[in-house]
Amino acid sequence: PATRRRVLETGVALRAVAIVLVVGSHIPLFLVQGGAHVLLGLAGFNFARFHLTPAGRRERVRHAVNSVVRIAVPSAVWIALVVLVTDKYEVANVFLLNTVLGSYEGRTHWHYWFVEAVVHILVVVTALLAVPAVDRAERRFPFALPVALAALGLVTRYDLPGFDQRAPHLTPVVVFWLFALGWAAAKASSAWQRLLVTAAVLATVPGFFGQPQREAVVVAGLVLLIWVPSLPSLGVLNRAAGVLASSSLYIYLVHWQVYPHLADRSALLALLASLAAGIACAAVATRLVRRIPSLVRNRTDVTPAPRTE
Repeated sequence: PATRRRVLETGVALRAVAIVLVVGSHIPLFLVQGGAHVLLGLAGFNFARFHLTPAGRRERVRHAVNSVVRIAVPSAVWIALVVLVTDKYEVANVFLLNTVLGSYEGRTHWHYWFVEAVVHILVVVTALLAVPAVDRAERRFPFALPVALAALGLVTRYDLPGFDQRAPHLTPVVVFWLFALGWAAAKASSAWQRLLVTAAVLATVPGFFGQPQREAVVVAGLVLLIWVPSLPSLGVLNRAAGVLASSSLYIYLVHWQVYPHLADRSALLALLASLAAGIACAAVATRLVRRIPSLVRNRTDVTPAPRTE
């Protein structure tokens, strides 16, 4: 009998591949950098796709705030636990403020730059969309608004103000333009709009790192996101990609503490252990989040009524 044709959403595939590239390059099992910056563009794409819906302004803002919480809270909890047992991070890392308050001296202090960038960008964008005038502008000009924001982001991408930035490719204010381009890609509804976003990617990504291979990875990922909504796949690949994509935040969080213990023995084992640890943490976190409402209800049910005299 003919097998059923399977497809995999490009966003899911990119998220899964990118997190493997990030971890594998940090070990390093291989050196294919650029995955984290692809994920920044994908974050903008998913923000537009899942949060900029026809729902009312307050509901959209509420959903966006929930997304920030789902990223920031587990990140802060994990980093706080690590701070208690190591001296590699500072209190600023716990509050995801290393970019603002942290030191440029310690390389490990920048391990969680990606989480900070996504959280900071989401907070700012959500605050903007909470303004009624901006909300109306987004609904009226769903493509033009992110294009304008991307153009504004080029001011800091090219450091036109001349800031003293020692880690420019890691700071939210610099990488914001990638998020905005991903947002624009999600809202591009015609060929000319997709061509415009593609041209922007091709014009602005090269030269950002000064590493052509790294820039090629980012360009390839974003162009694929713009033009190819889904990829041919197999059932087993869909399941694997789904698990990796849904666990990508936790893989990113924990791999810094996992792979150093195994990399000298086997780089491949270090990669597999990092992925497995992140997937396990994601499963535990998901189960805890699902149980919170029932725990709250149970606590409410067993709370004795106040006595009346």
